[in-house]
Amino acid sequence: MHVTPRPPTIPGLTLAGPLGQGGFGTVFLARQDRLHRDVAVKVDNRVLQTDRDRDRFLREARAAARLSGHPHVVNVYDAGVTADGRPYIVMELCTGGSLADVLAQRGRLPTDEVIEMGARLADALAQAHHVGILHRDIKPANILVNAFGAVKLADFGLAAILDAHAESTVTVGALSPYYAAPEVFAHAAPSAAGDIYSLAATLYTLAAGTRPRDIPWPAQSLDGLIAALRSPVAPIADAPPALNAALLNALAADSSRRTTNAAYLRDELDGLRPIRPLPRVSSNRARAVRIAAAVLAVPVLLAAGYFGRSLTKQDTTQAQSGGPQTTSEAPQAAAVPPGMAACADSAKNGFCVADKCFGGLVNIADVDIKARPTDCAEDHSWQAFAGTWLPKEASDMTGTDIAALPEVKGICTAEVMAARTVAGATTTGWQIEILPSETGSPDRPYLYCLARPEDGEPKGSVFTTG
Repeated sequence: MHVTPRPPTIPGLTLAGPLGQGGFGTVFLARQDRLHRDVAVKVDNRVLQTDRDRDRFLREARAAARLSGHPHVVNVYDAGVTADGRPYIVMELCTGGSLADVLAQRGRLPTDEVIEMGARLADALAQAHHVGILHRDIKPANILVNAFGAVKLADFGLAAILDAHAESTVTVGALSPYYAAPEVFAHAAPSAAGDIYSLAATLYTLAAGTRPRDIPWPAQSLDGLIAALRSPVAPIADAPPALNAALLNALAADSSRRTTNAAYLRDELDGLRPIRPLPRVSSNRARAVRIAAAVLAVPVLLAAGYFGRSLTKQDTTQAQSGGPQTTSEAPQAAAVPPGMAACADSAKNGFCVADKCFGGLVNIADVDIKARPTDCAEDHSWQAFAGTWLPKEASDMTGTDIAALPEVKGICTAEVMAARTVAGATTTGWQIEILPSETGSPDRPYLYCLARPEDGEPKGSVFTTG
């Protein structure tokens, strides 16, 4: 017989009936007496036995509260422990339910909707990881929808209770098996890679209507469980190829091959959002036909799951100081491409670039490559070490064809990168990618040579214009 849990007594709150109930806790509707504000209170069923456990929970709750300002993280108002030792968190009331409710009501969601919410949630996760906070239990039920339709990650602080007693059996018993990363079943410590997997599994489920892997749980045999955890994930049949690539990279069974940073996943999804500026349409209609055909039939995925190239028309306010120029005058007016500088070896190794950094690269069909400029002092994925002008016809070329141009092959190299690396730093083994652009030079394309470490992300700016 189902028994409705009785709300505990919490000073300053008047608790009403339960809003929802899970295996380890109950969420109650409550009223903050002093502020006359409706809130949600999540009360865990388990009792924290020691002062150490209570202190640890409160530390996690305080850390979670630091994320409350993010628009896609549920605001935490208070936390504490009831008189009988059960931890609780007071948080904003999200009247739209959870994404598990949305999935049950609507079934699979349109891919453009999943891309939009995925980019926002990945940004929230990236911010959490940046300040050292792991979620540990991302799943549709832990993503809430507020009264305005915004999706929000919930349960950051409370997730830590799952292993509060440092017992791996507690963690495995409490996990959400269909969304947990494979390494968790081997009692691996919680990690950012595990959070990335869980978010990708959630987004995949929303877009496909089915979970990425069919995990037998409770497991009847170890062999069966291992086989399921290692099984390949099928692409979503009618999803954009770039969305499938982003999700499948983040769902790699081997954590060392998985998307390594939530910011990378955010940038990949962000590049697929329809609110992005449209590519410039050439006067030659053949290019438009070729782009359409390539998007439909010939997607090319580059560089360990990341995408790279943008001939997209971007903000040109950096250029043409002193008034507009005619198209015939623009190439002659600029001796060097925007954002670059002439240096002693420019004739041989291209122009120098310093303090030019970008987020993740997004490639659609090898003809539309985008990258978001970022401050090198902030988190970033790529840094530019060299650059060069491109021939005008490069506007109608694929990224692969541009990379094969002699002027590009000669400068986007490990040797040039090493020569441009500041003293005391090392870029040995860094990956190299190209980024064509027309930003600030609408009539003449140019190119950045980008690089990043094989693992992790660059720190600060390591290239010089000397």
